[in-house]
Amino acid sequence: MRFKDRICVITGAGQGIGLEAARIFAREGAAVVVNDVNPDTAHAAAATITAEGGRALAIPGSVADPAQVNAAVDEILNRFGRIDVLVNNAGFGLFSSGETATLESWRKVHDVVLDGAFLWGQAVAVRSMIHNRAGAIVNLGSLAGLNGTRNLFEYVSAKHGVVGMTKAMAVEWGPHGIRVNCVCPGVTDTPGNTIRARDPEAYQARIRRIPLGRSADPAEQAEVIAFLASPAASFVNGVAIPVDGGQMALYS
Repeated sequence: MRFKDRICVITGAGQGIGLEAARIFAREGAAVVVNDVNPDTAHAAAATITAEGGRALAIPGSVADPAQVNAAVDEILNRFGRIDVLVNNAGFGLFSSGETATLESWRKVHDVVLDGAFLWGQAVAVRSMIHNRAGAIVNLGSLAGLNGTRNLFEYVSAKHGVVGMTKAMAVEWGPHGIRVNCVCPGVTDTPGNTIRARDPEAYQARIRRIPLGRSADPAEQAEVIAFLASPAASFVNGVAIPVDGGQMALYS
């Protein structure tokens, strides 16, 4: 088992890619901490993992609130003594353009997508991984963190920040034995993917532009997250990997 007796924390793990990653880590022997802003969703996800024979602990909380992040880290360290893997998955986007974005909407998206990954990453590195001289952090970027996309103004900026922060973390913490990488999903069928319902025609047009001719299943993204967190990726550090069915190759 790749994660036997490892302590793995996944933010935004109540559904979608985060939940699938949590299930994989649990199946591979980890004790999984499910963090989600919705307490009901967090506990339901942990119950699902437990029902499948895994070990899971739900710790609800907002990734954008430093007090809640530090309280969660306190609880994890008091219970398990260390954190081996962190997956910064929590995030969301708003549909707005450069003309319609407001400072409020800008801060709302950046608080969760970028600040949340920073707060969790720093807390886990400083309070556990640096001391233990080992650890793996996987940040969730997006193709929107590698390209410009219309009408996702705040999200594009925040996800570009996540990609840059991944590189900075990898350089800063690599000497301490900590690897930091980024998965950049393409179109994925998650509950948070609202484009399909909002504009089915535009969604199908996007699918037709994917060389593999389909969207991704959340488990396909989760498998790449698990690889980057595993010993198999022991010399992979500071990269942003598109998991997109070939879209970046087409754009190039």
